[in-house]
Amino acid sequence: MQEHPNAVLVRGLFEAFHQQDVDAIRAAIADDAVWRFPGESGQLAGEHRGHDGIFSFLLRVGELTGGTFALDLEDVLANDDHAVALFRGHGARDDGRTLDNPTVLKIRIVDRQAVEINEFVWDLYAVDKFWA
Repeated sequence: MQEHPNAVLVRGLFEAFHQQDVDAIRAAIADDAVWRFPGESGQLAGEHRGHDGIFSFLLRVGELTGGTFALDLEDVLANDDHAVALFRGHGARDDGRTLDNPTVLKIRIVDRQAVEINEFVWDLYAVDKFWA
């Protein structure tokens, strides 16, 4: 059984993150997309809009973790309009804080591009504290 094309798109996006393939990430995310990251006091919390905002957000993840942040994709579920990615995000901060958190991305897809990404984390308090 073939995987849904939107699941293939999301798996490719995760591979692009892993390979730090900026062109592939840019191609998979619409110019006017929005990425919402949860939290109140964390430096990444809030809405990140458009390529500039989303790429700034993604670069900040690497900066804050000294390049240690990694994603372990567990599964992708998809239909014609949405995909859900289940993964673990983990990394370390210079002050010894660590993160290993189950996470879900709910992604709305239009014309083979992510237009809306909502991120949900298992332990919001720990995630907010890690990114503070």
